[in-house]
Formats: sequence, C-alpha cells, structure tokens
Amino acid sequence: MDQAPSNGEAVASTQGRLGYEAYFAQLPEPQEDRQRRYDPSHAPESGSEPDTHTAAATAETAARHVVSAEPGVTEQSSIPMLAASAPLIGEPPFTSLHTIDLGNVSKENESQSGSRSADGAHAVHGGARAYSRQHSVTDAHAGSAAPGATASQAGRPQPPSALSVRADVAPTAANRVGGTDIEQTGMLPIALTSAELLADIAASRQAQLRSTSGVRGALNRVGFNLGLSQTEQQTESRHARIRRQLNTPYQIAVLSVKGGVGRTTTVSALGSTFAGLRPDRVVAVDANPDFGDLPSRSSRHPFGLTLRDLAQATKLEAYSAVQSFTSIANSDLAVVASPWSPSSVEALSGAEYLSAVGVLRKHYNLMLIDCGTGVLDSVTATVLRTSDAAVVATPATVRGVTGAVATLEWLNRHGLHRLVASSIIAIVHQQSTKPVVEVNRIEELFDSANHSTFQLPYDEHLAEGGEIDLRLVQKDTALAFEELAAALADGFPAESVGQQKLGGHW
Repeated sequence: MDQAPSNGEAVASTQGRLGYEAYFAQLPEPQEDRQRRYDPSHAPESGSEPDTHTAAATAETAARHVVSAEPGVTEQSSIPMLAASAPLIGEPPFTSLHTIDLGNVSKENESQSGSRSADGAHAVHGGARAYSRQHSVTDAHAGSAAPGATASQAGRPQPPSALSVRADVAPTAANRVGGTDIEQTGMLPIALTSAELLADIAASRQAQLRSTSGVRGALNRVGFNLGLSQTEQQTESRHARIRRQLNTPYQIAVLSVKGGVGRTTTVSALGSTFAGLRPDRVVAVDANPDFGDLPSRSSRHPFGLTLRDLAQATKLEAYSAVQSFTSIANSDLAVVASPWSPSSVEALSGAEYLSAVGVLRKHYNLMLIDCGTGVLDSVTATVLRTSDAAVVATPATVRGVTGAVATLEWLNRHGLHRLVASSIIAIVHQQSTKPVVEVNRIEELFDSANHSTFQLPYDEHLAEGGEIDLRLVQKDTALAFEELAAALADGFPAESVGQQKLGGHW
C-alpha cells in the first residue's frame, strides 16, 4: 500500500479511498473477514491507539484476493507477504509480516475469478502490482492506478512483495512453492553454473610441469617458472608410450642364433626398463635349455627355485604363491631362472615351459623370454610359437648381421610370418671402439625389409657382466633401451578386457 499522504493531499487520498473500496466491493470476502470489513465511519481519531488487528486483517484480505485472482491455485502453501509501510489517512499504521495460506482460498473465489473485469483485476489503489502467471512483471499493470486516483498517487514507490518474480530467471520446479512462483533472490542462473564455464575458469590458470634440467632447470631453481624443454617433452611422450595399457598377456621373445651377442643383457635391461616405467607386473623368463644365466644379470633366487619347480608346483591360484618362485630385481622386475645347472641331466622341455608360462599369464601382463641359440630345440620352438613379438639381437659385425638375416629367414620359412612382421632388430655394440662395419648400411639393409632397427651403445656398466642396475648406465644407454621399449609398446594390442589369448593366437 502507499505511504500516507500529507494534509494537503486529503482530497486525493479521499478519491483514492473511493477507488480502493470500489475495487474490493466487487470481490467476495471470506466469511471470517466480513465481520472485520473496514468502515470509514469507525476510523480512529488522531492520537488514539492504532487498531493493529483491523489493519492486519485488511492487508491479509487484500493479499488473499490478489493471490486468488490466479485460477488453478489450490495447493496448500503459505507465502509471506510484507504489509505496506504506511496506511492511508485514517488507518492505523502497521508493518508486521503476515502469512497467506493459499489452501484456505475458497473454490468459490476461483470460479468467480474468471468473470472479473480486466480493469477491476488490475486496478489497485496506489498502483499495486499485478503478478503475471508467465513469471514477468508488467510495468503497465504495476503503474496503473485505480479510478479517481491522482498522478501523484500513481507514481508513488510501491512496497516490496515476496511474490515479486525476476524476469531473467526461467521458471523451474526449484522456484515454485505450492504451484506459486516465488522470487529466486541470491541464486545464480543455471547458465552460469554450466560445465563449460567452470572448465574455462579452471583452465585460465593451470599448473605446469617445470623443467629440472639444463638452463631451464637452473633458472627455475632461482625463482623462474619455465615449462618443460623440447627434450623433456619428448621424454614424457616416450614414457607414456611405454606405459600403454595391456588388457591381455603379451609375450616378447629375445633370440639370436649365435651366443655371446648380448641377448641376455638385452633381456635384463629391457625388462628393467619396462618394470621401472609400467604400473603392471613384468616378468623375465630364462628359457635357455643349455646355459641360462639370466639371474646373474638381474637377481638370483634366494632358494634356487627355477622354471621347472614352478611347472611342477600345485595350488598356485594366489599371486603370492607364484611370486615365491621368482626373484625381484632392483627395478621390480620379476625373474624366473632356468633349471640348467652343472648337475642337470635333463634339459627344459616345451611341455614344462607351457605349464609354467600358463601360470605366469594369469598374474603378469608382460613377459620377456630369453631364448636359447638353437631354434630347433623343443622349448625354443614353443617360445617362438607362443610369442607376440620378437627382438633379434645381433652384434655390429658382418657375422652378426648374417646370423640375424638367417634367423628371420628361418622364421619365415616355418610359418611364423606374424612374428617376422613384428620383429625388431637390436644392434648391440660390445666394444667402445668404432665398429669395423658401417652400421648405417646395416640399418638400410633391414629397413628395406620393413624391419625397425635400434642401436644399443656400449656401456661400461653393462660390460661388467654382473647384475644390471639402470641407475648406473649412461644416459645414452638408458635412452636407447627406452626407445626400444616404446617401439615394442606401440605394437601392444588394443583389445577389450575379457578376451583370452594363448600362444599368440585368439
């Protein structure tokens, strides 16, 4: 309601009151309000105590008519409505907060609300607001005055109401109480909480990896914040390739037809590279039936258990039971030793190998097999038939290159075309001096046959012949084995989980 006018506006106030009474005279009143109908003749005299009960009833009745003017509102709900800050002349002032129970609105009022005239529904004394069902505030209705009201009355500021609705907030279930629209004050629009906006805010200031080597690393140590160099970015990319996920067991055979070319050294260093960078389990198996010495290049078993012991054991469902047959290197590489010893009278057979590897496949994703030099023996033939990829180790000599070519030819002639296609040539430098042959010509030879080649440089730690610790090798040597591991990881299958594979075939 409007603020009370001054004494000079008595005539205008009287006219406004006539319009106010004319409007509410058209509306039926609930039974309990008819006894409290406002009577101008009983207005309290100036200086007398205000009748707050009569004022509260008047405000409650007016608010109830405004709400009941909306057809279809039948839900039980109560909405607080703030009374006008000041009454008209002759009415007692009141500022209390009243509650309107929408459930008490009679159905008779709803049935008669459609027959009310537009002028009577929107003409409220002092420019009272008409609240739209479409969640918008109509300025024309809010600014209209009752018949007989002066311009000064129509332009007066209106009191705030709890039923006011923001026009920029879309109607949702969250801003409706009992079927009635309420104001969503202090709430963000849905568009401002979208995932795209939050992502843009998060991306505006992201942390980055800082360089730790070279000039960039030196500057970062004195307060700069420089990102990774190109070399460091390549290292991160290479490690990501090595960590490529494996959903099925994968077996890599490392072989050569000539002994003493660095095959076992390659298995130990390559397996340590995989185990140090991958999150899953990696195992290296010594399947050389003649003279296997893989444990001497990695880690020896404390009790001397071998691959044959694993093949003959029972109750191997648990990983801890299988792990007891392995030795663990400093890089977390698990190693299974060959059963060969000076007192051995029987060589490892293909059946024993299949039995032991069948158990290892249940607990290890990646397996590297150190094969013997004889491709015709039972165990080596079984290893090649069950492998997914092959690394052919060869020294940087003419005889070594000739042996590597012969090995690939033998695989091709015996139907192992799949293994030949995925094979990689590892050129091992066993001396610190420059090789006699031109290594570039060797690489061109294998490149012409679509075989990738990688050079493994000479390293003093590897040449010692003892257990290999990658923390002691040169940077170039570690980089060479990482490149080899990344190339092999690029060939990992991308099959879905649950597919089973044995012997390199589905």
